[in-house]
Amino acid sequence: MSMEPHVAERPKEKRPVPPVTQKPIDTPGPEVVPDTVLEELLAAFSEPEAADAKSFDFDDPSIDRLLGLGDDAPAIEEPKKSEPADEPNATTTEASNAVDASASSTVVLTPPATADPPATPNPPRNVIVIGDDDRPDALYLDEEAGSRLRDVHADEGDETGGRSTIVISDLDESSRIETLPARSSGSMDPRVRARRIAVRRAKSRKRLIWVAIGAAVVLVLVGALAVLASSLFDVRNVDVQGAVYTDPQQLSSIVAGVHGDPILLVDTRQIERQLESIAWVESARVSTQFPHTVFIDIRERKPIATFAGSDGKYRVVDRDGRVLDVVDGVPIDYMLITGANPDVDRGQFAGRPFASAAQLAIALPPEIRAVTKSIGVDATTGDLTLQLGDKTVAHLGVATDMSGKLVRLLSEVRGGLDGICALDVSTSEISRTTC
Repeated sequence: MSMEPHVAERPKEKRPVPPVTQKPIDTPGPEVVPDTVLEELLAAFSEPEAADAKSFDFDDPSIDRLLGLGDDAPAIEEPKKSEPADEPNATTTEASNAVDASASSTVVLTPPATADPPATPNPPRNVIVIGDDDRPDALYLDEEAGSRLRDVHADEGDETGGRSTIVISDLDESSRIETLPARSSGSMDPRVRARRIAVRRAKSRKRLIWVAIGAAVVLVLVGALAVLASSLFDVRNVDVQGAVYTDPQQLSSIVAGVHGDPILLVDTRQIERQLESIAWVESARVSTQFPHTVFIDIRERKPIATFAGSDGKYRVVDRDGRVLDVVDGVPIDYMLITGANPDVDRGQFAGRPFASAAQLAIALPPEIRAVTKSIGVDATTGDLTLQLGDKTVAHLGVATDMSGKLVRLLSEVRGGLDGICALDVSTSEISRTTC
């Protein structure tokens, strides 16, 4: 490295001074560079944290510019000298010229005030990003794939020497990372394609298995129901109990409708409603016993009283006034009810007054029942009367407070009814009418 400094001419004094001829001088080697220059170079080209650990390239053009080498080297400034008070003589002029000549061999380097080193751009790097792209399968990287990537970058003239950087990170962590375009189906790795096909086939097989299981369960249930509803398990035996006064013809028609039906398809509630529609049946319970039997339990109504209709036939009623049967003769086992009685068919209700008369017949004490021949009913007002013996008629009024009325009547019966034709016990004041 050579350097030819330019010596500035001294300003002329009052006397003309011959110009100093610029002489080339030998450039000192790097060993005579002052320490201050090296310190400035270290401070300019080193980082504050690790300056001692850095190595410098002295072939950098910026160092040549600082050392004044090259075409754009800074001019050498001559140190200023104070002008003497008096005019110098010839001896002084020659001495100063000699000093100037000797001083011209000294190089003064002044670094620029803002001499920041130009930022060296980082070489571009090839970045491969594997992020969360909602793909079901992973991309396997091996040495063979990496060598292929390096060969591709080397062919493209990559300045990094064919080096590739693989970054595995979440895409949300940095906004500067750009995802690579999605691979087309033609460039997909065969292993990835095979893996996806295997996953799809596995899912299809699972769906088929569940569909097959569901279909098998349905077929089993349908087959079981078909077998159970077939004639192999039909009704062959019907056991009936509790039917004493129930109409045999109506009961037989209901039982015949049950025979031959599949045991699992027997509607027990419907059979119970049909049985309870019979006049004598108060309630019915129907149950099935696998594989061929049906049980029918009947609770019949209890007959209490009887009355004659306008047609001359007698109706047997229970405590609710329901007509249980219609007979031609007079039933002697039941209390007789007299009055204007309606012609009611079997299974219908005669009315509230007749129900009250039937309940009165049940409530009669044995001593009163022994002398009672009939119970009179006024269908218009609802008043009740008792025929005691052949002559005495006891008036009870409407069917309220029957217990108190029967107590007063019992005391009169125990006292004797001789000579009494009418007896009113409907109130607390008993009235008697003698014959």
